[in-house]
Amino acid sequence: MEHRHSILSWLPILGMLFLCLLIGKFITVIPSLALLIIFSVFLFCFAFFYTNLAMAALIIAMLLSPQLTMGAVSRQQDIMVRIDDLLVVVFSLAWLARTAVIKNVRLVKEFPVNRWILFYCCCFIFSTLKGILLGNIVLLRGGFYIFKYIEYFLIFYLASGIIADKKQMVFYLKIFIIVFAIVNIYAFTQIGQVDRVSAPFQPKGSEPNTLGGYQVLLLGLIIGLLTHTKLGQWKWPLIALALFTMIPFGHTLSRASYIAFVPMYLTLIIFNKFTTKNILIVGFILGIAVFLILKPENIVHRLTETFIPEYQENIPTVNILGISLGASPSARINDWVDLFHQWMKAPFFGCGLTGARFVDGQYIKVLAETGLVGFAAFIVLIVTLFRQTLRIYSNTQDDLYKGLSIGFLAGQVGMIFHAISANTFIIIRIMEPYWFLAAMVMIIPKLEKPKAAVAKSPDPNGNYVRNVNFLLQSKSGTIAKNERGK
Repeated sequence: MEHRHSILSWLPILGMLFLCLLIGKFITVIPSLALLIIFSVFLFCFAFFYTNLAMAALIIAMLLSPQLTMGAVSRQQDIMVRIDDLLVVVFSLAWLARTAVIKNVRLVKEFPVNRWILFYCCCFIFSTLKGILLGNIVLLRGGFYIFKYIEYFLIFYLASGIIADKKQMVFYLKIFIIVFAIVNIYAFTQIGQVDRVSAPFQPKGSEPNTLGGYQVLLLGLIIGLLTHTKLGQWKWPLIALALFTMIPFGHTLSRASYIAFVPMYLTLIIFNKFTTKNILIVGFILGIAVFLILKPENIVHRLTETFIPEYQENIPTVNILGISLGASPSARINDWVDLFHQWMKAPFFGCGLTGARFVDGQYIKVLAETGLVGFAAFIVLIVTLFRQTLRIYSNTQDDLYKGLSIGFLAGQVGMIFHAISANTFIIIRIMEPYWFLAAMVMIIPKLEKPKAAVAKSPDPNGNYVRNVNFLLQSKSGTIAKNERGK
C-alpha cells in the first residue's frame, strides 16, 4: 500500500516532465521555446528543493525582471513574457508537486479573503468568456489577461503556503527592502536625463505612475516597521532609505502617486497605537514645511497644470464646481464617461477583460469589464483584506508583525487612492509585491498559534523533526519509569 502511494505521489512530477517533452514539438514554430523549456525544468527542480531561495528570486524578479519576446501572435503583435511570469507559473507547479509528495501539506490555506478571491475570479472569467463567444474579445488576448489576473492570486497562495515561521518573514522583508533600494538608486540616476523617472527595464521616462505606486506601497511598509519594530542596525539605513526615496518619488511627477502618499501616511498616524504616532505627526508637518520652502519647480508646475485649461483638439474641457481642469484630467474624465456609457450596455456582467476601451481608472474599468456583480466582488475583496489586516494589527503582540501589518494597511490605503486615476490593481510591478505582502500579513495568525498546536502540525518543508523528538522523549521517559519500577 505504501509502495503504491509512493508511486502515485510522483505522478505530478512525471506529468510535468512529460508535458515539457510534449511542448517540444512546437520548438520549430517558436525557436526560443527550447531554451525556455530547459530553463523552466531547471527552475522547477530548484523551486521543489529550495523553496525559500526560490521565493527570494521571485521577489527580486518582481521589479528587476526584463521582458523576453517569445514569438509572434500576429504580424502586429509579439508574445512578451517577463521572467517573473515564468517564475510564478513554474514555482506554483513545483509547490503543487511538493503538496502531492509531502504528506499533510495544504495547497491552499484558509483565509477570510478566499471566497471573495474565488468569486471575483469567477466573475471576470465568465465575463471574458461571454465576450469571446460574442466575438467582442480576441481569444488569445482575453486568455492572456485572465491568466495575468489569476497570477496575482497565485502569488498570494504560493507565498502563504511556503511561509512557515518568523525567520522566513524577516528574510523576505530584507529582500524586499534591498530590491526597493536598488530601484530607487536606479530611478535617481535618471534625474536630469528624462522628464519623469521610471523603474528598471522600462523605456526611460515611461510608466512613472507604476514606480510612484510601488514607492508608496513600500514606503508604507518601511515606515510601519520603523515605528513599531526594534530594528537594531537596520534602523538608520531604513530611515535614510525612506528619506532618499522622496527624491526619485518627486521626480516621477505622478499626481496619482502624490495623492496616494497623503492617505497612506495619514493611515500610519490614525491607526498607530504606539507613541511613535507623535513622531509621524511632526514628520508630516516638517515635510509640508520643507516642500513650501523649496517649492520644486517641476513638481509645482505638475500640480498646478491640473487646473490650467488648455485647448486640445477633441478634448472638451471639464468644469467641476466652476473650476476648469487641464487637458490631461479632462481627457481622463471624458474617457470615464464614455466607458460608463459602454457599461450600460452590459450592466450586470460587463463586457469582459479587454472588451472595453483602455482608460486610466481602476474602478470604472472593473465596472465596465465585469459589471455590477464583478465590481461588487472586487470591492468586497478589498474591504475584507483591509478589515482582516486591521484585525491582525490589533490582535498581534509581536512588534515585527505589528509593523508589517500596519505598513501593509497604509500601503493598501495608498493603492486604493492611487487606483482612482490608474489601473493600480492590474499593474504587474505593483500587484506582485502587493499580494506577496498580503500573504505575509494574512499568515500572521497562523504563525502565532500556541506552541502545542504547532508541534502537532508538520513543517511545510516536510521536516518532522519536532514530532519525532517529542515521540523519542516520551518513549525514553517511559523506559526510565520502567527501570525505576524494577
